[in-house]
Amino acid sequence: MLVRLLWRPLPESWPEAVPQRPVGLRGLLARLREMAAAAPQRDDVERRVRRGAMQAIVREAFQQTVAAQDSEHRGPAEFADAWKARLAALLAKESVEVTGWAEITIAELDTDLGWSLYAAASRARAETIARATATPSRRRRDTDDEPTVSYEFSIAADGDGSLGRVQYAICEPCGVGLLKKISFSTEWHCCGFGTLALRELETRHPALTWYTTGQYAHARGFYERYRSGSDSPWTAQQHPCPHF
Repeated sequence: MLVRLLWRPLPESWPEAVPQRPVGLRGLLARLREMAAAAPQRDDVERRVRRGAMQAIVREAFQQTVAAQDSEHRGPAEFADAWKARLAALLAKESVEVTGWAEITIAELDTDLGWSLYAAASRARAETIARATATPSRRRRDTDDEPTVSYEFSIAADGDGSLGRVQYAICEPCGVGLLKKISFSTEWHCCGFGTLALRELETRHPALTWYTTGQYAHARGFYERYRSGSDSPWTAQQHPCPHF
């Protein structure tokens, strides 16, 4: 839904509004206006362009917020607030330059549409995070090297597909598990998916002691926080047993 709202053309009916219709003469006039609006208009193309421009601005604010994630490490609520602040800053300008567009004049746009789009997209992101679950583990026979066995699974949400992938291997004779790689696109960083992935590994293979690889150096704080509630060291070990 997030992709649909920010990257695909908005339907003419979005957002759907059902205002209370006045009665009497005012109601008749309102109905006439609705009928006139339903008829083909010469400025339909201009209207679509303006709607697309506003969508591009909301998307630009989102992408700016995503770009800051590696340094800011914002959780979902803080991300939404930062996105909102960036959108407000863009809409406060007289004009905005967005990749793929000529200079956009803010006064010509429907800012209410922009805020409605932000609210819907922000809500869609929060719902995706809430729905995210781990898929079943799939064996990767191409990388097996007995007695070690390699697997992978995804963190996914219905309707949004895969949000990230987890690759790992186990050596049951030595009682060792090795997280080889855990990867999420930047827009899904700091959403709790890393914690979900590690918990899944410990749940699916409870008898193993878990380690990770060189990526530990890039996420030391995350692993240190997680290990405080885990029985496994979760430190960087390329060869935690002789079989890896």
